[in-house]
Amino acid sequence: MIAKEFTNYIFKNNIIRFGEFRLKSGRLSPYFFNFGAFNSASKLSSLGEFYASTIIEKKIDFDVIFGPAYKGIPIALSTALSLNKKDYPDVPFSFNRKEIKQYGEGGQIIGSKIKGKRVLAVDDVLTSGKTIRNTKEIIESEGGILYAFLVALDREEKGLNTELSALEEAARECNVKIYSVANISNIIEYLNENYDKNHKFNKSVREYIEIHGSKK
Repeated sequence: MIAKEFTNYIFKNNIIRFGEFRLKSGRLSPYFFNFGAFNSASKLSSLGEFYASTIIEKKIDFDVIFGPAYKGIPIALSTALSLNKKDYPDVPFSFNRKEIKQYGEGGQIIGSKIKGKRVLAVDDVLTSGKTIRNTKEIIESEGGILYAFLVALDREEKGLNTELSALEEAARECNVKIYSVANISNIIEYLNENYDKNHKFNKSVREYIEIHGSKK
């Protein structure tokens, strides 16, 4: 199972960290998905493999892979390369600039054109859904269709003003299919299998999810 393999990988390589971390949502989380730990060629290659395998396993259909700046850029590139190694049809990819370039080739998008294309966007973690909304705006401004969104980890948290998960909320609002390589349920399963239930990591995560977890 890809989700379980990925969960084992992020624990083994210290990509998931425990402590106190302030999120974009303002919540104080006992765990953090440290994307910056994908800091070598081998780790980035492994990340692309997990994304590519998830795309194939879940039969996600698309025309172009898009990586929203900044974290989405290396994810889009490594995923496209991994799909190519798996004899997947040659995958176009693109990403955006934070600021529109006014000289040279100009514009906001670098890479493959997305006008009229079904776009699969990739990013690291889904917390509030804000990135999905921003990405949809960028893609539609270029004439593309945000068809699906794939993240490494779905935190499975409810929105700030709803009992729906951030995933469900963003999916409904943006009319987009959202997928994840793994989710917080996989993290809890790993903790239960490898730590006593009263261990500080295990206990703090379960308590946090009890308060902020979605009811889906």
